[in-house]
Amino acid sequence: MAEIYHDEVVKLPCGELPIRIGGSGPPLLFLHGINEAGIWSDFLASLARGFTVHAPIHPGFGGTTLPDWVQGVDDLAFHYIDLITTLGLQRPLVMGNSIGGWIATELAIFRPDLIGKLVLASALGLRPENPSPDMFILDGAEESELLSADGKPDGQVSFSDPEVLIRRWEDQAALARLMWKRPYDPRLDRRLHHIAAPTLVIWGECDRLLPASHGARLSSAITGSRFLTIRDAGHLISFDRPSELAQAIIEFGSAGRK
Repeated sequence: MAEIYHDEVVKLPCGELPIRIGGSGPPLLFLHGINEAGIWSDFLASLARGFTVHAPIHPGFGGTTLPDWVQGVDDLAFHYIDLITTLGLQRPLVMGNSIGGWIATELAIFRPDLIGKLVLASALGLRPENPSPDMFILDGAEESELLSADGKPDGQVSFSDPEVLIRRWEDQAALARLMWKRPYDPRLDRRLHHIAAPTLVIWGECDRLLPASHGARLSSAITGSRFLTIRDAGHLISFDRPSELAQAIIEFGSAGRK
């Protein structure tokens, strides 16, 4: 099967950003989560049937250099504000997984005028009611078990591969820069009312990192938000249930479209 995407490098005020673009239809900006950097997954291929998908790699992830200016999630949110305006995307649907969901949340708070719709899947950022597991003390196998519904997410490469291990630790270094002190923003709950875009919050029923009740709490804090859970999915819904996740987003994105 021929690939339906192409790779570009976009010049932004803070530096160059590699991005993968594919599909056709209205624009969708995909902000990846853990272990997703630079992967054109079955999930993205499904999304590309309904959208023109723009999938950048966060600075410091996927083998890219971690620049000094990245000191927090808000820095990446403003970086993607620059991307939207540079590419001329007209009120795209912005979708974020995990850490990407946190970035998407901040983006929607800072520039609600730029976003058409917002999808937050297993999004980090909101302070949990109970302490969440410390991902920085886990090895690859333990992380896989924590993040997936069954411990073996579809499409995830074996952590016995040395290149995979190196890439994982590079990504962990970038994550540490963003959330070593705490994996949430204590100010976020006071800012969520600034989100103006129609919002869909999606959670895996088997999420071991942050339970579905956390997703429901996030959704209830965003005016008019819808909340959806997906069965037999853990934190990495895009690996565990790619078709169901993509279909939910396509239906949400097409609702009300003329």
